[in-house]
Amino acid sequence: MGFDSPDIDAVTSLPEALFNVAERYAARPAQWYRKNGEYLPVTYAQLATRVRRVACGLMAAGIKPGDRIGILMENRPEWAIVDYAILSIGAVTVPLYCSYRPQDMAYVLEDSGAKAVFTSGGNLLRDLKLASDNNSSLKHLYVVDDVVDDGIVENFSVLEGGEPDDERLNRRLAKLERDQLATIVYTSGTTANPKGVMLSHCNILTNLETVPAVITLQPDDRMLSFLPLAHTLERTAGHFLAYSYGISVAFAERPDTVAKNMIEAKPTIMIAVPRMLEVVRTRILTQVSKQSGFKQKLFNSYFDLAKRENRGPVAALVFKLLNKLVGEKIRARFGGRMRVMVSGGAPLNSEVGEFFETLKLPVLEGYGLTESAPLLAANPMHDRRIGSVGLPGKGIEIKIADDGEIIARGNNIMQGYWKNRKATKEALIDGWLHTGDIGEFDADGYLRITDRKKDLIVNSGGENIAPQRIEGLLAIDEMIDQAVVYGDQKPYLVALIVPNKEACSLWAESEGLPEADWDHLCDSDILKKHLQTRINKELKPLNPFEQVRRIHLLHEGFTIESGLLTPTMKVKRRKVYEQFADIFISLYA
Repeated sequence: MGFDSPDIDAVTSLPEALFNVAERYAARPAQWYRKNGEYLPVTYAQLATRVRRVACGLMAAGIKPGDRIGILMENRPEWAIVDYAILSIGAVTVPLYCSYRPQDMAYVLEDSGAKAVFTSGGNLLRDLKLASDNNSSLKHLYVVDDVVDDGIVENFSVLEGGEPDDERLNRRLAKLERDQLATIVYTSGTTANPKGVMLSHCNILTNLETVPAVITLQPDDRMLSFLPLAHTLERTAGHFLAYSYGISVAFAERPDTVAKNMIEAKPTIMIAVPRMLEVVRTRILTQVSKQSGFKQKLFNSYFDLAKRENRGPVAALVFKLLNKLVGEKIRARFGGRMRVMVSGGAPLNSEVGEFFETLKLPVLEGYGLTESAPLLAANPMHDRRIGSVGLPGKGIEIKIADDGEIIARGNNIMQGYWKNRKATKEALIDGWLHTGDIGEFDADGYLRITDRKKDLIVNSGGENIAPQRIEGLLAIDEMIDQAVVYGDQKPYLVALIVPNKEACSLWAESEGLPEADWDHLCDSDILKKHLQTRINKELKPLNPFEQVRRIHLLHEGFTIESGLLTPTMKVKRRKVYEQFADIFISLYA
């Protein structure tokens, strides 16, 4: 390690790891937040003090070990304060996405039996108050920003303002055990309702124990936090990792200011999802295409020389100049200090990885699930292999089942799904987590993902999407007979639609459209636009990433005879994807 690294193996709980770091590196910045146009630091000593005060406030409010406490906030310093305060008293953190609709919030709060919830105010507070109507378990709603006194709503400052009971808190801390439940993270399943993944302190600490083998941390390392902290990847890699190893976290103001904040905060490490890297690459290439022919030639020459393994003296000199003119200018957009970007949540396109590698902005790709806290495998910095997801983490065993499915076991594997024995039994068989992904190991033991066994779509932003749910809604429409949704590793969903011949013909007639045979009607933009409008209306209540953005109409439906339906009339999704691959790709043109 680049500095006196904490011994994660020796700690019992996540708060213990934080307090050890705070004692060892009291004056080191733990957080950076933006105020009045500049980033200001919060030291580890200051962070630990606030965590202890809020923890004591929660105990005074009657929060007991095992109580579930929700967090609904944007990424900000208080997220860490509240999370560690909850964990310090033996309670359980339940993170909620800021993109949740009130009904999603209501389900998670009711299902988890949350006793209290923290939010930042504004629209989140408004939606949370709607969600908390008729909630039988919720006793406290704390608001960080707004000074309010509205029944159940209390101001965050009341927790910090009391007299701290350090002796009582120390007793709670001493009772924490590695196998104790730390958090319930809700993740999308194949049904309408999400499942609560139960993760212990041990599950997450096991992930953190892998870090030294993957990357050498430095005392001045700084992360930029912008992915939702409700996402297990960001929370483990960009939150628990930082505070357990003594590096700092700078918070982006908003998702749309990340580019500006990177230049200001000058991070060295960033957690990303493939979709973000795809967008950045596209923007760079688009901007280059608008430059003069000479500048485009410089850019292309830089990439050509960068890919050469053996450069002669002249080429080396030219590359050094091009690196200054091209490479350094692009890296400056990332703050000028970026050492590595960690990509997870969905598979990364090799072309995208190679692009950033060429720019000396290496991307470490890893693999995991919420159910594994989330890390299962990761590429080590010193020997990364583009196209693979790396080597199994420390203490994690991965093997390929007879049907090609990746299965894993280890101390990082979840305790199960909250109040859902059936789903737990399906996912955990004889101690092995069945991932639903198909993969293989190369000769050097690096894992490669080759396919998905389960139908769950993971888009390039890392969101899990159940296609059956969407297809079921579409099939309800009288003008649609069948639908197959597509979008794995893609920025948005598209679909093949089999229109109902009778209903569509009647609609065409009622609209006074010129008489045409069925093939012509299916090929017409008029029918496609009409069905797209109906689809938009039908899916409007769903999340933005569950919307179907483009469709293609098929003249004939899927049948058993064509090999696209099972004898029980279920669509053979993989077969459909293979047979209509060109059409699906064309919908992203």
